[in-house]
Amino acid sequence: MGRRLLSILVIFGLLGWAAPSFARQDDPKLDELFTELAETEDPTKAKMIEGSIWKIWLTSGSDTVDFLMLQGISYMSRGEFAKALSIFTTVIKVDPEFSEGWNKRATVLFLVGEYDSSIEDIGRTLELEPRHFGALSGLGQIYDIRDSEAGALSAYEKAVDINPHMKGVKARLEQLQIERDKKNI
Repeated sequence: MGRRLLSILVIFGLLGWAAPSFARQDDPKLDELFTELAETEDPTKAKMIEGSIWKIWLTSGSDTVDFLMLQGISYMSRGEFAKALSIFTTVIKVDPEFSEGWNKRATVLFLVGEYDSSIEDIGRTLELEPRHFGALSGLGQIYDIRDSEAGALSAYEKAVDINPHMKGVKARLEQLQIERDKKNI
């Protein structure tokens, strides 16, 4: 109990010293990376560009927020969703302009079936970073689960327009388009 209280005090002490960070979705390098991503036909190069985009998105500019993000991602990857949700909520409180904090919380909310809350966080992610193909893909998945063909098609189309190298999203989009077209015959 004492160790846990000490950990909480240390985290909140660090948070008190942390100034709001530079929101990395505003990094000017992203414009060039998105242009390259859309133009390349080389799958290997596309993966490298996508990785560079994710690296920028995941870096807040604050050591505290970056530490919390890594901790939240670790909890999420181990299926400890309540802990991950708590950490990402803290990230959002510390730096509400950091789009990836919202996106990661949206992901956890999706994983626990809280789709309405996930959609809200995806909306905030997209307000801060309209080119967030990961958030758009997640939004498409939620609409897909809810059998909202129009919503899924719209989200997947936007995601693929931004990042045409997402094979799974592209395949699902094509499948939905075929199903839609069959209905309209």
